[in-house]
Amino acid sequence: MSAATASLSRDEMAELAPAGRGLFSIEGMWCPSCAAATERVVARVPGVTRARVSFATGSALVDWDPDRIDLPGLLHAVERLGYAIGPPRAPEETVAAIDGELGRLGLRLAVAAFFGMWVMVLAIMRYVEPTALGNTPVGHTLSIIAMGLVTPVVGFSAAPFFLAGWRTLRAGIPGMDALVSIGVIGAGVLSVTELIQGGAHVYADTMVMLIVLLSIGRMVEMRTVRRAATAIGALEREVPERAFPVSGNGPVDAASIAVGDRVQVAAGARVPLDGELVEGATRVDASLLTGESTPVSIAPGGTLHAGTINLDAPVTVVVTAAVGDRRIDRILGRMVEMQGNRSEITRLADGLARVLVPGALALAAGVAVTGTAFGLGFEESLLRALSVVVIACPCALSIAVPVTFLSFAERAMGRGVLFRSPATMEQAGQLRHLLIDKTGTLTRGEPSVVETVTADGVDEAELQALAAQAEAGIDHPVARALQDPAQGPDSGIHRRREGRGVTITLPDGDEVRVGSRRWLTEAGVDLPARATEHSDRSRAATLIHVTRNGEWLGRFALGDPLRPAAAETVRSLRARGFRVAMVTGDGPEPAHRVAADVGLAGDAVVAGCRPEEKADRVLAAQAEAPTAFIGDGINDSVAMAAADVGVAIDGASHAATSSAGLVVARGGLPALASALALARSARGRMRQNLGLALVYNGLAIPLAVAGVIPPSAAALAMLASSLSVMANAARPG
Repeated sequence: MSAATASLSRDEMAELAPAGRGLFSIEGMWCPSCAAATERVVARVPGVTRARVSFATGSALVDWDPDRIDLPGLLHAVERLGYAIGPPRAPEETVAAIDGELGRLGLRLAVAAFFGMWVMVLAIMRYVEPTALGNTPVGHTLSIIAMGLVTPVVGFSAAPFFLAGWRTLRAGIPGMDALVSIGVIGAGVLSVTELIQGGAHVYADTMVMLIVLLSIGRMVEMRTVRRAATAIGALEREVPERAFPVSGNGPVDAASIAVGDRVQVAAGARVPLDGELVEGATRVDASLLTGESTPVSIAPGGTLHAGTINLDAPVTVVVTAAVGDRRIDRILGRMVEMQGNRSEITRLADGLARVLVPGALALAAGVAVTGTAFGLGFEESLLRALSVVVIACPCALSIAVPVTFLSFAERAMGRGVLFRSPATMEQAGQLRHLLIDKTGTLTRGEPSVVETVTADGVDEAELQALAAQAEAGIDHPVARALQDPAQGPDSGIHRRREGRGVTITLPDGDEVRVGSRRWLTEAGVDLPARATEHSDRSRAATLIHVTRNGEWLGRFALGDPLRPAAAETVRSLRARGFRVAMVTGDGPEPAHRVAADVGLAGDAVVAGCRPEEKADRVLAAQAEAPTAFIGDGINDSVAMAAADVGVAIDGASHAATSSAGLVVARGGLPALASALALARSARGRMRQNLGLALVYNGLAIPLAVAGVIPPSAAALAMLASSLSVMANAARPG
């Protein structure tokens, strides 16, 4: 990605030494191999104890020994590799830089596709009419035209690959960019040599195919990077930027509020800063931080956190943590750290490329030297050496993973599941631990009526109609559970909303109250013993009572029921060998009750977790086996970022969906179970395709060394190998 922020100076770097840890932006990285090369270079700096460089976030998380570290030397090492190191960037800056890079990549791909289309037309003509268009004047002319058409593809579209390949070679960890670059250069040298000698066998089509396929793969990677940056920005946008100081005349920037200042928070507004409640009492929706939809009561002296929603009444808060020190800021920092802490998922193809590049180069050099020494002649030895490089050029290897991903991703989309990238699909295929949030993931995530109890002589439909009339038009979790979607506020009804309930006056003068037992008792309404009796279904539910003119008519028990097929899916996943555990911010009692309903044992439940603690649980599970975290709320974003695969279930928040590598758009938990089975099959198919590509290389390279395979036959074999990989990827099953 291109630079978007100023780099740090050597003096600024030196001042950071006592901290022992730093999170930096790395400007100019183009691919996961670039991140791997940077990580290796940084890790070599004396005093560095651990380095983790993330292409996904364009960042480096570095730990060092303050007594030994040479931070200016670290800065110099990164600059020598061709990158700039700077302070962490804001998410919107990262997204803007990625969008710019995507635009440039799109232009390069368009140029490659346009000129490459004509190159492929000429190549097909040559393959169809080898006699007329082979080593003839017409064939020679067409080959010159083909090389002219491929020039802008190589000079413009492939330029970033050459640069990245050179940088990774310098770092000693060449990946796909280096191997493709060597293959393109080798094919070009062979082609130019052939034209100089008057021949017509050029490899413009091979060069185009490699560049176009690698460009498409890079675009997929870039879009994955954008998703990671968007996830952090989505969480930031949930916190208001303005606050209302008690002493002011209007809103001010929240960042200008200091610890000890007093701010007012209106009913229905998000809290902008952490603080202590000093005036008023209310309930808040803390789902941003805890994931639980049940409102939490806050009395004077209680703590309010930025990002929570004040549901009931205006309150005054004394600020205890300014912008930058709020709990939500710590969560954001941890999320960025998790994105940087997570090692990039190295594709199988990149790992093979790191072995194949030095092997192919060493073999080609050996062929050239040995052939000349044994009397083959310099020209013949060089041709054989270049043939080895071209044959080693990973056309089939480079498409083995992407074409499999595209084939299986299309099948997954038909089932309502989106895999963000080949790396996500590959990692999902080897998962062993599944950590699942409770609210909104195993359960529906919104209060709904689980039980209705009426007084003698009161019809249930009448009770529901009165409650719906009272709650019509109110945007509140409890109100939404009681509302009739087809009924709007009645203009003929006087409505008064209070802290824990609502009062309406009907046209006939009757007063109807809908609210909590405490609110009704404070209003002088006596409730019968039956009103507060609990059944098994309502034991942990919220009770909402309805009275008319002081007479109790009945009550509703509001709970959070399980998602459809949740229990069956959990049992199925466990039967397939997955270790399933619940990690939730809810309390122990409701957590264990839901766990029992879905068939999880008590030791598979971790309750009362803050977002940072969920991430810690993920890291602990990862130490044993590949781990996924499945959630739906903003509070799950940190854990998703830490997991090998983050999964957002249907109905998830925007921040959670942005953090996830696997998104279940419809079908709920059963669709997820199906997607994991599909990912396991896809991973096996990826390995098969890589095997097919390696078989081609393993058979063809020795023949090229022996001079048995001429370059023209090698090109046809490469095409056949690529077609076999594509056919295997598209195979059903």
